[in-house]
Amino acid sequence: MKKNSAPFGASDKDIEAAGKALGKVMRSKGKKKYFLLALIVIVAVVAALTKTGVLPDVVGTGETVTAAPASSAADTLEVNYIDVGQGDCTLIICGGQTMLIDAGENGHEEKVISYLHSKGVGKLDYLVCSHQHTDHMGGLPEVLDEFGASTVIMPRLTKAQTPTNKTYTAFLNSVKASGAKVEAAQPGNSYTLGSAKFEILGPVADDESLNNMSAVLMLTFEGKKFLFTGDAEKEEEQEILAEGRGLDCDVLKVGHHGSKTSSSADFLAAATPEICVIECGADNDYGHPHKQALERIKEYTSEIYRTDICGDIVITCSGGELNIAYERQ
Repeated sequence: MKKNSAPFGASDKDIEAAGKALGKVMRSKGKKKYFLLALIVIVAVVAALTKTGVLPDVVGTGETVTAAPASSAADTLEVNYIDVGQGDCTLIICGGQTMLIDAGENGHEEKVISYLHSKGVGKLDYLVCSHQHTDHMGGLPEVLDEFGASTVIMPRLTKAQTPTNKTYTAFLNSVKASGAKVEAAQPGNSYTLGSAKFEILGPVADDESLNNMSAVLMLTFEGKKFLFTGDAEKEEEQEILAEGRGLDCDVLKVGHHGSKTSSSADFLAAATPEICVIECGADNDYGHPHKQALERIKEYTSEIYRTDICGDIVITCSGGELNIAYERQ
């Protein structure tokens, strides 16, 4: 795994400084001086290439590089955990195909739309509503209106479970207007996304809590596995465990923004994540992520990335290697 917290490159001041140093050496004589000349030329060229994005894997400190757009090659997977405050939003790109899981709370739709445009997204291949709480579906109506989708996947609810708020009504209207094929999040259903595939693991059974009706899915690419859990809490985690489906993963999107009611000991023991991503808002009213959940997670990994701290988080996979980039320290 490679961690990349550097920007695409050297600043104009860095290149200017290199140029001045180059000029100084050129005015000097002697073999040692000419050796230094060659070295400085190499440094200047590398800095310039890095600035233009030719060398995207430069490692350093600072802000993250922007990963490849939606036209990325079939042998590259890109998972974008978009910072939408106290909510979830994840864009997945593989082989020119795209999937969006959730779009944050009302008021964050412009950020999501802008982000998708920056990635060159046209029409979404899949749009997944993990569950029908507004901090996950709030921005979905506007996103659907802007991009459309070929397939919409969401939990099937009973009449008693179905929200009656304006956001859900707007979402359903946008789904209808988009002409997308609508499918229930049914365990065992599998799909392809470029050269990646994903399988629905939950919800297994009806539950009064919408959190425990979350669509849980496992994405696999080149042997690497990404587990997405929505707001699934201990009850749904136990139901998925009882089904005997494989949960071992490399990257876990931590359930319910890091709440103590999720990421149970048994679930984490089955998942054994190497990397965990928590999508939550800075200084949120819920105190997410909770200390208890973090302590359980730290038994398996110290690689924990949070949108409230890191901002947007991008994990790319190519050649079986994971590369992590993030917006801020």
